[in-house]
Amino acid sequence: MKSDQNRSVSVYSFVFKTYFQYLYLSKFSKKILSKEKYNTKRTHFLKRKGIETKTLFFQLGGVYIKIGQFISNLFHILPEEFLWELQDLQDKIPPREFHDIDKRWLMDFKKPMDEIFESLEKTAYASASTAQVHIGYYQNKKVAIKTLYPGIEDTAKSDLKTISKVIWLIDSFVVKVSAKEVNDQLQSMINEELDLRIELKNLKILKQMFALEKDFYIPNPIEELCGRHTLVTEFVEGKKIYELDPEPLYTKRNPNLDKLIKAYILMIFDYRFFHADPHPGNLIFMDTGELCLIDFGAVQSISEEETQILERILVGAMRKDYHLISESLYELGAVTESLSKDELTQIVKYSLEKLNRILADTDHFRNLSFETLRPGDDLRFLKEIQVSLKRLLSSLKLPPNFLSLHRVLALLLGNFSFLDPKRSMIEYAEKPFSQIVLKGGSFKRLWKDEGEEFITSLFSLPKELNDFLYKWNRGEFSKKDDYKSEELKLKKIFTFGTLGSLFFFFGMYYAEKFWKEPSIIFYILSGLCFWSLAKSSLSYWKQK
Repeated sequence: MKSDQNRSVSVYSFVFKTYFQYLYLSKFSKKILSKEKYNTKRTHFLKRKGIETKTLFFQLGGVYIKIGQFISNLFHILPEEFLWELQDLQDKIPPREFHDIDKRWLMDFKKPMDEIFESLEKTAYASASTAQVHIGYYQNKKVAIKTLYPGIEDTAKSDLKTISKVIWLIDSFVVKVSAKEVNDQLQSMINEELDLRIELKNLKILKQMFALEKDFYIPNPIEELCGRHTLVTEFVEGKKIYELDPEPLYTKRNPNLDKLIKAYILMIFDYRFFHADPHPGNLIFMDTGELCLIDFGAVQSISEEETQILERILVGAMRKDYHLISESLYELGAVTESLSKDELTQIVKYSLEKLNRILADTDHFRNLSFETLRPGDDLRFLKEIQVSLKRLLSSLKLPPNFLSLHRVLALLLGNFSFLDPKRSMIEYAEKPFSQIVLKGGSFKRLWKDEGEEFITSLFSLPKELNDFLYKWNRGEFSKKDDYKSEELKLKKIFTFGTLGSLFFFFGMYYAEKFWKEPSIIFYILSGLCFWSLAKSSLSYWKQK
């Protein structure tokens, strides 16, 4: 294993070397070579760099494997030729010798693994950044045996120091990345992964949460064989994302992606406790149609207040309510006061409008090109509103929990862009978000936000009603017929006003849930009621 200093030198030299090589390829070779030869050379360069990157991460090990797993799933941004070479980082990390793994079992159980399991495969089934998995049989059941590498605690501690320095340098001299929050989150995540008792606890929590959901499965643990360094669960048969076949010609939605997005909407908005590492090696699609989640070392909780703010941001995006999004971002603490509310609102509006254009104009969401993203337009926009890129970046401060959410989003985007590059993840998320998040809670929120105004307008709507009650109380109606006639007309006005307001309210409710048909019906009924209200009020006014 390399020393800290040698690791840092290896990373820096590789990054600078790759940067200048790519600069030469894209700026010089592209001009002198034919299009066909350039594309061939570019493909060869990307594949070679993918292999070199994979080799470097394997050599560095530890935390660097985690970084490599994250990068290897960014199909929506990075070239496929480069990323395919990194897929071995998901679950094909070179294993340690079985003898080393067996040492952990001797330390914890005072017995070698051969004496505990009826049958045991000494060749590793899967290798990860901090642990290794073997397959065996225990009490006639096939089980997955996860064991931490010996000495991984010291290696991880060393890696975290190196990564902390790199992040500090980036934050200080390149771009603000909330270095302290990123380091704290990374430190917490790695430390938790080095105690498999925490993973067992996370597994049991999620298993209980998903107990009533038929589309999802959490493996059963063998608790008597679980400890700080070991975790044994039933073995789940199935396919991982890159073993699945995308839908033919992408003519219909992929049911596996429907399950995946539903699982995360449930975890984030209902359970407020989510699996924070959805890379393809941790997602198993079973033959029964269920989605099985494994590896619960990286799990994150989110507070009810943070969930509500996130919900308001998403609802604001659906309504195109840019002020609501800006206010929510300030409330979340994601933006400092160095950026004014007006500036932030303009940036939010520009960002959402650009996102809508990309969604409308893009028919393939894997490996989006610079021509599609057009970062130059962003810089010109910031110049127009007199906000420098440096000031914008320095004003952003992502809360700790949302660092995990950002990672989850990036990994999910990669999974979606692989299995169905013809559809955006937003298209898959709209229906479950409206059903799971907005159902019930939406009505309560609408009532809280708009109910008071609704009630006030409801009872003040027919102004003539107050005049009638005032006159009647003072005995100003001299004839019974006048009283009855006026009473009937005012009842009519009050009825139309009440029904129109109720229909309009429910039209808003169903529109927010994206239930178009009932929303349109209620809006039509509301319009008819208000039209009748206007006619009745005009008739009453003319008579008076």
